[in-house]
Amino acid sequence: MARFSLYLVVGLIGGALLVSAIARDPGYILLTWGDWQVETSVWFALAGLVAASIAVVTLWRILRSTLRLPGELRRWLGLRSARGAQRRADKGFTAFFEGRWETAEKTLRKASAAEHTLLHPLYAALAALHRGQYERALALLDEAEASASAPSSMIAMVRAECHVTHGAIEQAEQALDTLSGAERAAPRVGALRAKLAYLQGDWPRLIECLPELRRDQMIPEGQLTGWEREAWLHVVSGQCDVAKTRVAAWKQVPEALKSDQQPHWQTLVQRLMAEADWESLAKLLPERFERYCEPVSLSAVGALPERQRLKMKKPLQKWRDEDSDGQCHATLARIAESEGDTQATAILWERAYELNPSSHTALSWSTWLRGQGEEHRAAELEAGALAQIRQGSDSSAS
Repeated sequence: MARFSLYLVVGLIGGALLVSAIARDPGYILLTWGDWQVETSVWFALAGLVAASIAVVTLWRILRSTLRLPGELRRWLGLRSARGAQRRADKGFTAFFEGRWETAEKTLRKASAAEHTLLHPLYAALAALHRGQYERALALLDEAEASASAPSSMIAMVRAECHVTHGAIEQAEQALDTLSGAERAAPRVGALRAKLAYLQGDWPRLIECLPELRRDQMIPEGQLTGWEREAWLHVVSGQCDVAKTRVAAWKQVPEALKSDQQPHWQTLVQRLMAEADWESLAKLLPERFERYCEPVSLSAVGALPERQRLKMKKPLQKWRDEDSDGQCHATLARIAESEGDTQATAILWERAYELNPSSHTALSWSTWLRGQGEEHRAAELEAGALAQIRQGSDSSAS
């Protein structure tokens, strides 16, 4: 408010001085042009000049704005068109993310050529693949390749993924072979090659791919864990080899798959026993008894030749106190029997029967007792075992 008052006072003073100057000496200007003469005061001429200048500047701005209007209009329309294209692209990619494959394919495929990015044809093909339209997906990729609307390497990757999903192994490999060395190092290519190895049952190659697959996180961890378990099961079962011997193969198995909750050890032991590979089994059992003592390992000890069975005594001793079903004591009793230690054998068989008074344990113990001439004790055990067998048969029949 103070500033406005200052301007008002200055304006009034200036106006008063200007009016005083005009009244004292207005002056005059004479303009002649042919027969025309114009005479006016200096102040009126100055006012006319200022008004004319303002009018010229205003007309020039109006004219310039009029001439620039088509360009501004085109820019506005282009911006609106770009926004519409962006909305359509967002709609298509959102539908793909949400799993609405039909909407995604139609939206991405119907975009005009000006709206296409390199992702449009690729995701349109993937959407068609998710709908189960394998041939349609390949046709969209062929169209994109013909129009060069996407890089050939990306088209090859998507084409390979279509073939892998459809189970066309040979075509998938052909698509991946068109990639350069640098392109083959892409994580998606590694995932596709791993899927091909799984489909082909190429377990050694799949095992080699697992570290990179976990690093790149292109495949869910749960699926990788399942692949790893299945691959090593095939390896230790002898259906394929990643090493010269079963011992070397077992040492390559991840520790998580060596626990007593996994079937890999049982599969390996059964395979070695079927092949009568007692040497490899004798090498693996002591290391196994360092951590676990399961029935399949104890059964394997019983199947070993006598010379190699005797070497299992020391590794088994540590499990005597944790034996809950008598199997460890029974196995140690057989080892003591092989050593000719009658006293230890008797103690071990008795303890095994206390822990597990089953018909199988009774018959095994009675067989040893008969060899020692203890016919009466052996007969008692056999009678009890037969009673158990009859009772079990009656229960099954009822």
